[in-house]
Amino acid sequence: MEVCPSCFADTELKAFISASTTIENCKVCNAQNQPTMDLKELMDFFQELMDNYTPVDSGDSIKNKIQGNWSFFSDHQVAETILNYLLPKLNTSIHNANTPVDYIQEITNNYGYWETLKHELKWSHRFLSNLDQLLELGWDGFFNTQYRLTSNTTLFRARVHHRSGDQAYNHSEMYAPTRDYAKGGRANPLGIPYLYLCDNQETVLYEVRASYLDELSIASFKLKQNNEFVNIVDFTEDTPLFQPEMIQETIMGKLLREKVSKDLSKPMRRYDSEIEYIPTQYICEFIRIYTGASGVRFASSLHPSGKNIVIFNQDLLDCTQVDLHKVTTFQLNSSEF
Repeated sequence: MEVCPSCFADTELKAFISASTTIENCKVCNAQNQPTMDLKELMDFFQELMDNYTPVDSGDSIKNKIQGNWSFFSDHQVAETILNYLLPKLNTSIHNANTPVDYIQEITNNYGYWETLKHELKWSHRFLSNLDQLLELGWDGFFNTQYRLTSNTTLFRARVHHRSGDQAYNHSEMYAPTRDYAKGGRANPLGIPYLYLCDNQETVLYEVRASYLDELSIASFKLKQNNEFVNIVDFTEDTPLFQPEMIQETIMGKLLREKVSKDLSKPMRRYDSEIEYIPTQYICEFIRIYTGASGVRFASSLHPSGKNIVIFNQDLLDCTQVDLHKVTTFQLNSSEF
């Protein structure tokens, strides 16, 4: 069976097939005049992929499991066609595209340890946790989805004014609180300030929970010019599955990052206990020490199209501008007061 790049959504696999010199009409997805490749050339990859799943009595099918976690194929029909062709030719007990499966125990134990660690940090032992266990699980290598923050990128931070008619805060007041005033947050422990930023002004509005007619200062931040770039661990990046000889590590890393990202993105509520923040504070410190990254980026739960960026060392950035704004019915308007 011949397949083409349009059969898949995985960027790495699309690029791999696109390098083929054979140009034909694809009989799987009906794309015209495409580079095509015999599925036999992908048998080793799919064998390695199937080795990470095991049949179960009920649950998601192998087709839905792959698509749900990875959006690997272009659509479900293409997934079913390719899997039904390949599975009988592989050394696997997964019979067809609709066989219910789960991940093998080695994978579920790995990402499942996040829940165990959370419980231990909150209720058992906090300061002498088992770092050796995390390193044995390979977690120090699972936060490698990093992007480079450069001085060309503008990030934003807001402070809501407590009364109407005040002038905008000055630049120095838009940084994180000093350590004497730094409360514990999703990423930072009590007394250790991190700088919480957003990738656009609209997300900032949601993150500070600004209300109609609120007045606020919005600051722009950029990486200092003497820093060419810094690396940020990115919990929002789509991870390609097509990484031969690293498939199990790729799956483990993605599933773990999804677990951590979900907890990082939870909005802070007034009645939350600071104990709830300890696991994500811990993992951010683990990332800072074991990856050398300068911060983390994760999805905003309050504004789904926006991203939050936490910088561990705020001295890496300059506050370049502070603007005064007022919240109108559906938008943020700049205003002179």
